[in-house]
Amino acid sequence: MEYEDAMEAEVTREEARREIANHDCEFSEFLEDCGDKPEYKGSEVLNWLGY
Repeated sequence: MEYEDAMEAEVTREEARREIANHDCEFSEFLEDCGDKPEYKGSEVLNWLGY
């Protein structure tokens, strides 16, 4: 998936958790910053990861 597509994608909570774990980050910190939701925009996850 290209960066632009990833930014626009909707991802599930589990997909976000896996991607954050793949970057050796704590999902609990992501939840504190972005909230506990069933879905997130790809941009929200990527921005939180620093992309």
